[in-house]
Amino acid sequence: MSFTHTVKTQKNLEDVIVNLTEKLKEINFGVLETLDFKKILSEKGLEFSDNYKLLEVCNPQLAKQVLEANPDLGLLLPCTIAVYQKNNEKFISLARPTSLLSMASDQNLKFSGEDIENNLIRIIDSVK
Repeated sequence: MSFTHTVKTQKNLEDVIVNLTEKLKEINFGVLETLDFKKILSEKGLEFSDNYKLLEVCNPQLAKQVLEANPDLGLLLPCTIAVYQKNNEKFISLARPTSLLSMASDQNLKFSGEDIENNLIRIIDSVK
């Protein structure tokens, strides 16, 4: 299994971000922040030609559960979704929570990771 779930989109990247933000609410997730790497790198004097935005998304109740079970797992939070273009194609990519949580020995968290991942993939696939 791949570390990511990546799909192509024909939509405008800003529209994808707006749609993702709205659809994530269905599963009690919100966008904490959107990092614009093209802008960030430009401000550092580096040219980066493609648009690349990273959405940090979180469900507060699930984050609380993970942190209470094992504070070290906070290093894996929040979930991240990239919306970007490469070679004139546009993509939406999720870092799979199950891949990140596979390092945890707590099986209950692994199942939570599967549920989170399945819900996030469903949202991404509905937006693409």
